[in-house]
Amino acid sequence: MDPVTALAAAELKIRLWRALRRVLVVVLPVLLIGALSIGVFTSTLFAGDSSGHQENASFGCGVVARPAPVDIGSLDAEQLANAQTIVAVGRALGVASKGWVIALSAALQESTLRNLPYGDRDSIGLFQQRDAWGSRAERLDPATSSEMFFTGGRGGQPGLLSIPDYLNLSVTRAAQAVQVSAFPDAYAKWEGLARQLAGSPSVSGAECAAAVGAGEGSKVVEVALTQLGIPYSWGGGTLNGPGMGFGKGASTVGFDCSSFTRYVWFQATGVTLPRVASDQAAAVTRVPLSQLRAGDLLFFHDPRDRPGFFHHVGLYDGEGNIIHAPTTGRTVEVKPIDLTVARPWGDSVVAGRPAPAS
Repeated sequence: MDPVTALAAAELKIRLWRALRRVLVVVLPVLLIGALSIGVFTSTLFAGDSSGHQENASFGCGVVARPAPVDIGSLDAEQLANAQTIVAVGRALGVASKGWVIALSAALQESTLRNLPYGDRDSIGLFQQRDAWGSRAERLDPATSSEMFFTGGRGGQPGLLSIPDYLNLSVTRAAQAVQVSAFPDAYAKWEGLARQLAGSPSVSGAECAAAVGAGEGSKVVEVALTQLGIPYSWGGGTLNGPGMGFGKGASTVGFDCSSFTRYVWFQATGVTLPRVASDQAAAVTRVPLSQLRAGDLLFFHDPRDRPGFFHHVGLYDGEGNIIHAPTTGRTVEVKPIDLTVARPWGDSVVAGRPAPAS
């Protein structure tokens, strides 16, 4: 099977799995309620829901991505961005280019280069790493999961760099030494596409980037606090201030969540962020939740959202609060947020820090 056909087949499997999960979301609660009513289940059934991991990532690497061609194995923007992240992290760690190919082959096989919040048993992320590898946040952060593939998991799992003589192993053997898959030969079919990706200037030129300093972030918070009480307006807001929205915001002058963060960052630093939350998330440097600073952006993803989509964004104030434009009928507000528990705006959160204005 050629790489393009294999990619399409793998994507189909993922779509089928998503469809199955949607069915289970509806059916499983009904089954559980019925079982509980006859005393089959006990409270201990759910004792394993908490892994005990702290929801912290630890590898702060943003990607400076050159414009990517659209004809690399029919990959889309999300997949190319994840390929760039893998290579950028590998470069930052001093990994040889063959190591990039090995990592790309592994991620192509495990997730088709998509940051999946689900998988077999407790496997998630680009590399479908299991609970023992790290916290959920670490495994769902593309930069941190890539770093763990190269250097090893938090539970002592070997990474690529600890595999003896890995550069002289075949790509599939080296990938299997890290992944320990039930299908050890499955990585071989991705080697051609992985080499094509690693050899593409738009991917191989990706690097971890520096981000704005703490002083800039404090300015961002200062500007944000001047907008408290401004109404939420769907589609409203510009770089110059509140504006008339459309749809649900047609009669309201104000901000929606992403126009608010865009306005604040522009006014405080001159940085121009993209207009919508998902594009902002793709444009900034990802940072670990454990290293949040004032002014950092918080992006929220619901399990029902498509991969790479973020439906809400706000600003971290440096003191345990989020400053954001929440929803229709409310105004810009400061609200305490505990990033270690389930959030009202989504199941998972990632943080980002814009690069300095050029």
